Amino acid sequence: MQNASTAYKTAMKQPLRNRSYLRVSIGVINQKAQASAQVENAEECTYWSNLKKPLENDTVDLLYATAEQDYSKTDGNMYFLPRSPDDVVLNAGIVSAELLGAVRVSFDTAYDIKGMMIEFGKSFPTDFTIESDNNTVSISGNGSGSFRTEEIFMQSTYILITPTTMSNGNGRLHVNQITMGIGIFFTNKDIKSSSLKDTVSPISEDLPAIDFSLTVDNTKGVYDTSNDESLINFLETEQECIVEYGYELNDGTIEWISGAKVYMKSWSADDTQMQTSYVDRFAYMQDTYYKGKYYSDGISLFALAVDVLTDAGLEESDYWIDPYLETIIVYNPIPVCMHKEALQIIANAGRCILSQDQEAKIYLKSSFLPDMVASSDNEAYFSNVANVLISGSKDIYATANKSFSVTNGTQFFLPRPDSEKVLLNTGYVSDVTSDEDGLFEDNPKIAITLETAFKFYNLALQFGGIPPEELIIHTFLNEAAVEDLTISEILTETVISHEFIDFNKMIIEITKGSAYNRAIVNLIEFGEVTDYTLEKALDLTDNPTGTKLEKVKAIQLTRTMYNQAGTLQELLNEKVTASDTEYEFIFEFSNASYGYVCSLSDPGAGQSISILESGAFYIRVSLNGFTEETEVTISISGYEYVISSAKTVISLNSSGEVKTWGNPLISTVIQAKEVGEWMGEYLSADKEYGIPYRGDPRIDANDILYMENDYIDDLQVRVLEHSVSFGGTLSGSIKARRIM
Repeated sequence: MQNASTAYKTAMKQPLRNRSYLRVSIGVINQKAQASAQVENAEECTYWSNLKKPLENDTVDLLYATAEQDYSKTDGNMYFLPRSPDDVVLNAGIVSAELLGAVRVSFDTAYDIKGMMIEFGKSFPTDFTIESDNNTVSISGNGSGSFRTEEIFMQSTYILITPTTMSNGNGRLHVNQITMGIGIFFTNKDIKSSSLKDTVSPISEDLPAIDFSLTVDNTKGVYDTSNDESLINFLETEQECIVEYGYELNDGTIEWISGAKVYMKSWSADDTQMQTSYVDRFAYMQDTYYKGKYYSDGISLFALAVDVLTDAGLEESDYWIDPYLETIIVYNPIPVCMHKEALQIIANAGRCILSQDQEAKIYLKSSFLPDMVASSDNEAYFSNVANVLISGSKDIYATANKSFSVTNGTQFFLPRPDSEKVLLNTGYVSDVTSDEDGLFEDNPKIAITLETAFKFYNLALQFGGIPPEELIIHTFLNEAAVEDLTISEILTETVISHEFIDFNKMIIEITKGSAYNRAIVNLIEFGEVTDYTLEKALDLTDNPTGTKLEKVKAIQLTRTMYNQAGTLQELLNEKVTASDTEYEFIFEFSNASYGYVCSLSDPGAGQSISILESGAFYIRVSLNGFTEETEVTISISGYEYVISSAKTVISLNSSGEVKTWGNPLISTVIQAKEVGEWMGEYLSADKEYGIPYRGDPRIDANDILYMENDYIDDLQVRVLEHSVSFGGTLSGSIKARRIM
């Protein structure tokens, strides 16, 4: 689930919602720069200028007749100028007041603008400059009113367009439309409807998918396929598309939520509308991964995922892999399959969710409640910090804290520090005592280390004695600081309602206690993994449809073991043509093999074959010493692995179907048990829901939500499929599975 402000969450929960927005860019367009752009030198523009619509992708259709050289016509297609600004009704674009005047567009901060498209119209500059903070581009010989440049304007706070020669001589500069980037930009006024659907399998049973469809108005013929100058001719398959949703807050500002980065699949247009469809990054990962290897010493799933992603041509910035996968070692090769299918296999073996975020970044993230360990470097000898993660009451020793010890039989005498007596069930007790101002010489700290990164929404703290007056919660992800949250309103039992975004280490630092007291923490409890509730009367637009699923009695998980045995045999015999330019060849095998030996038939003087690299299903060889095209036969021999299998059964219910599952990477009983139990937690839920609701682009597939229910308190569901539709207003639907 995406982060949003409290103001956004409050406004979205109102019975009557405020206005929603959608902006879509196809190509490389800086939407934030586009949205913040404004004409800075408005006083140097004519009173009949429209200073907003040219920046909002609005087209200029009707023109005012003005006193410019070779500009105005008497063919009935131009209009007389109104006498005052209040009477201006046409969108005439941005028009400079002076002949050969300049137009300056500014932004709210510095942006990188990669390319630019400017629609000048019938009167256009033939020679002009485009200036920004760090770049000035000079254009000469421009012969069209539609100008496009791929120049990059880095860290720009403004764009200044200055003409030196106009196509009509003494003319004003007209800017009918300007786009910060190369592409097409749509807003509410263009968009008739859209639909964004996000689907994911929590156990990697299927590949994740994002589908987006968009219908825009074409009554003005801007996107006619028969028009050579139409913007529809800019569209290409796999072209990048950025989708963002906006919602008006109660103070009138708009908060934007990322929708998706998707890629063009198809488009069509008629006289009234243009329809386009888009898919996610995985849809175009069609190439084959054939480099699977058997690792006798093992390889981590992290390293294996990096190899697959690198082979698919992705950069390190294009993906994120949970460091937890470095701890999971596998041995078996990935079979020949598409790269996305290889990632699916890895995700399942590592108990991960495979997904794509709103920036098209691929994520392999652990999908289970992680184990936690509590520790401290400054606890008293009678403290037991590990117990703070265990529910239940704690024993209390009487100590010399101010206003702490009592004689009602609920506290115990302290044992001597060197005593071998077993300590009672205490929580955390700091080794230091605060001074008269409640300050500590060394602030008490409790570190909570998670097995892997996770997100929580609530944190409950239970203190012994007088609670502290102030504490700071520090969170970290792989040792990098995530956030610092200061809490000053503290009770004996305090619930902190806060969205703690992904972290794998938390340090609770008590910065101020009560005077002359130790810090005592009896319980630290991480709350539900969501703070989002679908309220029946407020959020749902109809009753949910529940489906009873067939029970799963057991999961039968197949383990695969590779053994090196057998005899050397010929695996391949093939003729190829080698030369000084064609000398490297790749061959694939249907059966996993090893121990390759290569030879050539009747090699000439100095001619040989060598192995460059190999795996269980392929070999890459180099033919050496061939100076001209020569037909030669390559023979490759090797050993085929002897593959055996066994089954591990995880029992779930006394009745139901037996679900069989195979993952080629799983070979050990421990791995099979962990994956089987993880899958069992998901499959043990026997109810799915179809939920029509008002729509919220914050929600992602695999999110966990509460759903108000007449019969079940605190009903939690996991989102399997989430759809958001836009047609001026938002609506949505959710397919979810109950969490047991």
